[in-house]
Formats: sequence, C-alpha cells, structure tokens
Amino acid sequence: MKITLCGAGNAAQLLIALLGRTHEVTVFAPLGDEAERLRAACATTGLCALFTDGVQLGRPARITADAQTAAQRAEMVLLATPAFAHEPVLAALAPHLAGGVQIAALPARGGFDWMAQRSVALPPRTTLIGLQSFPWACRIRTWGRTVEALGVKAEVDAAVWPAEKAEEALAQLEALLGVRLRLCSNFLALTLANPSQLIHPGIMYGLFHGWDGASFVCEEAPLFYGGVDDFTAGILQALSDEVQLLRRALEQCDPALDLRCVEPLDVWLRRAYAGQIDDPSHLRSAFNTNRAYAGLRAPVQRLENGQCIPDFTHRYLSEDLPFGLLVTKGVAALVDVATPVMDRIVAWAQERLGRSYLVGGRIAGPDVTNSRAPQRFGIGLSELLTTVAPVSPASGL
Repeated sequence: MKITLCGAGNAAQLLIALLGRTHEVTVFAPLGDEAERLRAACATTGLCALFTDGVQLGRPARITADAQTAAQRAEMVLLATPAFAHEPVLAALAPHLAGGVQIAALPARGGFDWMAQRSVALPPRTTLIGLQSFPWACRIRTWGRTVEALGVKAEVDAAVWPAEKAEEALAQLEALLGVRLRLCSNFLALTLANPSQLIHPGIMYGLFHGWDGASFVCEEAPLFYGGVDDFTAGILQALSDEVQLLRRALEQCDPALDLRCVEPLDVWLRRAYAGQIDDPSHLRSAFNTNRAYAGLRAPVQRLENGQCIPDFTHRYLSEDLPFGLLVTKGVAALVDVATPVMDRIVAWAQERLGRSYLVGGRIAGPDVTNSRAPQRFGIGLSELLTTVAPVSPASGL
C-alpha cells in the first residue's frame, strides 16, 4: 500500500520499521527539523524495531515536512501523533488527498470524529478509523535507529465511519499491523471506552496530588503503573464507575445506542493484556504485575542541579485531559450525570497545566476551544443521540 505515516515519535518509528519493508511509506514529519533528523538517522540501515518475538527492519520511501509531497498518491493516512496534532496535520494534508482515502488515528482519543468532520475539509468518500489505544507499549532506544516494543495488546478496539466500510477497513488495518482489532459500533463508544483518559490522569493524580514542590533524585522517580497503590486504584475504580454510570444513562436516553465497547477498566485491562498479568485479581495488582508495564516510571523534568520534578506537561495530562477525560466529562454534562471524581481530577490537572476548561463545574473555560469536548463543537444531547457521527456539509463526506 501507499501509506502516509504522520509523526516521528515512539509510535511512528515503530510503524516505520513494521511497515517500511513491504509497503511504500512516506513519513510526514512537519514539526521543527524532525524530517531532516529522521532522514539522516535512518538513511543507512533503516529503522529497527525490537519485538518480543523477533526483529523488524524497515525503511521509509521518503521523509518530508511538505504536506503536498506527503499526501501524493496516499491510499491510507496513519496518524501516529499526539491527539493535539491530529487537527493541524489533517488540515495540512486534506487539500492534497485524493477521494476515497482512509484515515486511521492510532489512537483516536476522544471526539476524533467530531474534529475530523467539523474542523477539516476532508475529501469525498473518506473513511475514518480510530483505534482505542496504540497496540504496543514502545520506547525509542536510539532516536531514528532503534525502537523497542515492550508489550503488545491481545486485542484493540476500533471504530469506523461510515459503518458500511467497517469490515473492509478493519480487515485491511488488521493485516497491516498484525494485531487483532475488535469493532466498536460507533465513535461515541470509542470516545467513552478510551482507557488512557482514566489511567494516565488518574495515576498522575494518585502519585502527585500531594506533591509539595520538592525535587528528588531522578533515579528515584516512582514507577508509574507499578506505583499504583490502594488510593490510586480507588481513584481509577471511581473514574471507571462514573463512565459506566454515564453509559447506562445514555442507553436509557436511547435504547438503540450500542455502547457495549464501554467496559469497566478492570475488564478492559484483563482483555487487552491477556496472558501478561501475573495477578489480575484486583485492579492494583493487575497494574503492578502487568509485564508490558514493567519498569516504566513516571514522567519527570530534569533540573540543572541533577534533580527531577514531576512533568505535568507530559501527554499523560496535556493530551489525556483535553482529548480524553474532558471529552467524557462533556458528554456527562449533556446527560446531566454527576461525575465528582472526574471533576476533581480535571480541576487538579488543569491547574497543573495552567489551563482553564472547567469553571464552576461547567465546561466553559477559555481553553475548551483547544479541546475536543462536545461543547467546543456546539453538540447538544439530541444531536449526540440522533447523529452519533455527525457530518459537516463543508467536509464533503
């Protein structure tokens, strides 16, 4: 296939290695000098990905920061970027994409379909695909040369629009990635079922809600998933319970709405990492003994004195709040479902980020315009229920 792969981080570099050997991969890396750096790094040997069951070596056909060059002849666009980059990247590519292109977000995060359909003039007959999460936990070992896949999910949920394209689109993407994909009926289900919106802000809150501003030795940064204690597990469980309460409220509003993909967090964790969790009996132990998470530490910022402090600008908050938890909070507000724990996490996280999304319990802060909450798009409850994947006339879809 002729694939345009967007991004140059952990996920993108793994996909270059995975797909570059057998497909024509054009890497679109418009940020700073990433295209030039990546071109120089993998010019000789390509990119090597270390999987638990072997090694993949792939080389992109081209690497560019030019949107027109990147979009030429693309049959599929893979968004392997943070969620905040989805909109500007799609806006740059869209004028140069041919009709009938497939656009897959790996992962989609919350409200991906609203953004794509309402904020970007996509070409006719576009198919949108969103994954619930990236199939691998991965980390770059040597930038532009080697990336390591720490673990692979047994199954990943996905949504497709329009629905009649679902079977064909998922079969094709499943074959490309070599990962089993499970179809969710709609993008609303995928938005609510996003596990990262609960896990990442929830664990950050659990680890650092009482942080007093003191620095610490970098090597003593707490384990992230392995650092889940009883308090943090309780926060995660409460967030999951609130999502389930929201799911039931939506199903009562419209019994025809299929939200079966919106599972409790512990159910998702055991299914996604089947065979990789040594003790799945409790939520805490399921995180602590998940071999795919082993050794991963909390994000930190290094200070000039060699000490470290928590990195509150990391994607665990900067992405998973405005493109995750806040989106679900926005849906809950439309259904008038109370989410006190969600509100607590959003209020704490927005303060750490220096943003204002939630004001007086309402999604009305000035930074909502830089989120994907339904309130940004003027979506009300009736529209949410009657048009699960609404279409903007300007999009050409």
